[in-house]
Amino acid sequence: MKPIYLFLLFLALTSCEEIVTLPSPASDHFIVVEANLTNQNKPQQIILSRSQDYFDQAAVPKIGGAQVIVSDSLGHQFTFTEKVALSGIYVWEPTVQQPTIGNVGTTFNLNVKWQNETVTAKAKMNRVPPIDSILYQYDEATGRQGANDSPKNGYDAQFYARDMRGAGDCYRVKTYRNGVLFNDPINLTLVYDAGFQKGAMTDGLMFILPIRRSISPSLYVENDKIRVELWSISEDEFNFYSQARLELNNAGLFSRPAANIPTNIKNTNPASKLQGTGWFGVSAVSSLETVVDPKKARTGLK
Repeated sequence: MKPIYLFLLFLALTSCEEIVTLPSPASDHFIVVEANLTNQNKPQQIILSRSQDYFDQAAVPKIGGAQVIVSDSLGHQFTFTEKVALSGIYVWEPTVQQPTIGNVGTTFNLNVKWQNETVTAKAKMNRVPPIDSILYQYDEATGRQGANDSPKNGYDAQFYARDMRGAGDCYRVKTYRNGVLFNDPINLTLVYDAGFQKGAMTDGLMFILPIRRSISPSLYVENDKIRVELWSISEDEFNFYSQARLELNNAGLFSRPAANIPTNIKNTNPASKLQGTGWFGVSAVSSLETVVDPKKARTGLK
């Protein structure tokens, strides 16, 4: 009789499955700002778009024809010009007189005017430590959670950097393999002092091992070029990315209710329905790259 009971239980469970589409409130289609400016000698970019309804699968609507200006605490002004009409991508190009947008310690103000709306934001460029080295050792991919195209055997890399003394420094780690950024949500590596979170008592220490090894979401092979960038971010930006990462990975049977992600974008008219969202950040960047050479591989890295 036991198989019959199991069969009836299976029918009861499967018969309860039904797809339910729940209504969601309409969005006010906020102004979304994507701005991560750096002290690197290369064009700087700001992207403007409109938010969408929750279940809207259409292409994100871009904001064209806006006036986008960044000014700093030293009296400089940087005009961002739309790259292509109605593309929503605004670019500032470095010049001989102004090779970078600014230096550590400088505060920057964003001002965006579009139609009858004006949104603003403020950010400070914080310090960043140098990357001392990138080392790698031969390894096997057994049990590794990486990209689907990860080789079964290859080189596991890690980088070395030391947090500057003085609690509260925050960073983001970006890693490129052969010029391509590891850009999945799982690759969003955030650092508070030399650890993962505030209060970890890691001020002034060498970055902890899980952070150092985060640059190897998959194994590298001979002649792969590894580039690691360390971006300084504010504590508020650290919290912004932390919440964004939670929401990007918020799925499955035990997912949490969705929550709003913080923003430093403000409409100068608080009564307007067209408020701002996204983030305006400025970062100092240190970087280092290497090419995988089996002759230079180490053993016993910890």
